[in-house]
Amino acid sequence: MILKRVEHKGSAFHFFENSALILGYSEIDAEVDHINEYFIAEKTIQLDQVHGDRIFFTDEVRGYPEGDGLILSEKNVLAVIRTADCVPLFFHSKNGREAGVIHVGWRGLHSKIGINLLNILKQKGTDTNNLFFHTGPAIEGKCYTVQQDVVDKFKDFSFSNKIFAKTPKGYDMDVTKGVELCLIEQGIPANNITHSGICTFCNKNFPSYRRGDLEGRIFNFILKK
Repeated sequence: MILKRVEHKGSAFHFFENSALILGYSEIDAEVDHINEYFIAEKTIQLDQVHGDRIFFTDEVRGYPEGDGLILSEKNVLAVIRTADCVPLFFHSKNGREAGVIHVGWRGLHSKIGINLLNILKQKGTDTNNLFFHTGPAIEGKCYTVQQDVVDKFKDFSFSNKIFAKTPKGYDMDVTKGVELCLIEQGIPANNITHSGICTFCNKNFPSYRRGDLEGRIFNFILKK
């Protein structure tokens, strides 16, 4: 991620910024409207997230449609994806012309939402190999146990043996690693993918569904200046 971290003392938000973009994510108990204390967006767009692979350009969104990804097609519009253990995947080009964020849990990884994103961008003429990707706060593999039925769904994925680890209670699943490997398989340079390194289960500054916070959400946002 080629954006600089911007510190706001006492803020419940993490901000990263360059001349073209602002992106970031909230900690626990923050509300999306609180972002307007730091900058004012013309409008905020959210989706009815359903763990699928549907992605919208922001100028296509009417109301609150079902979907799990937003591509910015307008300036000063705040695209927001909510998570509570799943992976928020930010992406942007060096000049900020292409940018957005998608929601990837194990179901989204299985439905290949990352590949769908790349295909949509390629259809618009984007050289996706020049994009930068960043995974925000998400549950780490060692904290996320799934059972055999989930493992079986990934049996035909080339990287399945790299994202599951057998434990006495089932299998640890590293969704963030799966997202990274999926992108690399599609030609994205590994050096263009970075990670927050924040585990939502371990870090109690962030809500975690697996930790028992059933209502709290992280607001992952991105805006073109």
